[in-house]
Amino acid sequence: MTSKTTQKSLIAQFMQFTGANEKIASRALKATNWKLDQACDSYFASIGGVAPSKTEDSLGKLFEKFREPSDEEGVATVNGTMRYLNELGVNLENAEILVALEIIQAPALGEMSKEAFVDGWKKIGNADTIAKQKSHVAGQINLFSSDMTVFKRVYKHVFVCAKEKGQKALPLENAIVYWEMLFSPPGMTWETPSTNWIQLWVDFLNTSWTKSVNKDMWNQTAHFFEKTLQDETLGFWSEDGAWPGVIDSFVEYVKKKRGDVPDTMETD
Repeated sequence: MTSKTTQKSLIAQFMQFTGANEKIASRALKATNWKLDQACDSYFASIGGVAPSKTEDSLGKLFEKFREPSDEEGVATVNGTMRYLNELGVNLENAEILVALEIIQAPALGEMSKEAFVDGWKKIGNADTIAKQKSHVAGQINLFSSDMTVFKRVYKHVFVCAKEKGQKALPLENAIVYWEMLFSPPGMTWETPSTNWIQLWVDFLNTSWTKSVNKDMWNQTAHFFEKTLQDETLGFWSEDGAWPGVIDSFVEYVKKKRGDVPDTMETD
């Protein structure tokens, strides 16, 4: 005879594994004499679904360790997310945190989605424990400052998780904070032999730009950054190019600051 405590535990496990409600869980378990595996298999067969793989199950259980009792189903809010990031050993004060959040496709800085968490780690493979995940994150952080593919992947996700829900743009002051994080160690340094680009970019924005930062501006800044590393003379840029207006204005600002354009060409 299965004790009531054991039954409650099995019901909770069934609900976590299948997403079914308590009534369905209780009925399915009773029908199989409280054998969890058989009950889950019967449930998925009855709805024409496929049971999660062992990896998905392991990742799902790992995620649940960081979900607070008060959190909604399938979501870990700020406390659990911070505990998870601390266990990964990432520095929460610099861009290391952004590397980890990209891997799990976090929808916000202080939030994790169970579905994205499981999918993200499943794609990487062999990463169903904290130790394995910690090792992978450390490797990605090491590549972050030198591998453009890794950098751009993280950079693009920052716009997703940094903006407020329901908003289509980042406030300028917030965007500047993230640019300074991304373009300094452990991120990629935006500096060439003759030019400290990130400093000029921030100065330009603080003095000449008042609008928020939309997705196109965010992504075009990354493209411009990559081009400047290849050619600091700005030979790739032309007035007839397809760059957004903010980049055109920035190029003019840089040329004047570097002395590429005489001050006498400035207009009142």
